[in-house]
Amino acid sequence: MFRAHKPVLAMVLALGGGLSAQAAAVLRIGVSDSDGPPIVELASDPQQGLVGGLYKELGTALAEELGTTAQFIVVSRKRVEQNIEANKVDIHCNANPLWYGNASRLGWTQELYPQVERLIALRSNHPLRHLEELAGKRIGTTRGYHYPAVEALWASGQATRVDEARIELLMKSLQKKLIDVAIHSELEFAYWARSYPFEARKLEMLPVVVSTMPTMCAVAPASRYSVTELNQAIARLHKSGKLKTILKAYQWQAN
Repeated sequence: MFRAHKPVLAMVLALGGGLSAQAAAVLRIGVSDSDGPPIVELASDPQQGLVGGLYKELGTALAEELGTTAQFIVVSRKRVEQNIEANKVDIHCNANPLWYGNASRLGWTQELYPQVERLIALRSNHPLRHLEELAGKRIGTTRGYHYPAVEALWASGQATRVDEARIELLMKSLQKKLIDVAIHSELEFAYWARSYPFEARKLEMLPVVVSTMPTMCAVAPASRYSVTELNQAIARLHKSGKLKTILKAYQWQAN
């Protein structure tokens, strides 16, 4: 039996400990305080940080695939880009290069899931099937957001844009027939519908897709986990069906 000298044994143990520490490095995930449910659910007490939502489930699953744990770090939206470029977090998901001014200085993973915007209207026997049918309609939108697919209708006066600050107000406008149709994301509508099931029964999400945008993870220049490692973990989540299962719980299921 080989018996290592104490100095050699100490060195081997030290190296092994170093490798274990590296393998178990916490995955630091940045969370923007401007993101809302169901993507991000923040506690009323800032000290408690992220308490639920799709982002938390996806981040936890991604960390598990990497053999580590997730640490969620809440930052203000104006500091998101600065924090990740300064390596204060490893990744920031629910992101897209088009939304980041410093996108070229960051790494980017493959898509996690798409953010899809669709039309929502009062239930009807003759629902809209095409964007062209929006001509002459009052279209409810979220204040400050851009909608390239229908901007031309507003610019030409063929349709009217009606802004609201929040989805709750958009849905009230639909029910009161102050607007003919609203544009909103599938995930946020599903969350609203679960919160207000009675009101939601009067509405329907139409098959018309206004926009779809892939969401992915921005990766810090000196992230503890490389883009390749993250992509491999995301691929495993797709292949195992875990990602699909997580997303299904947040998607709209029509009655």
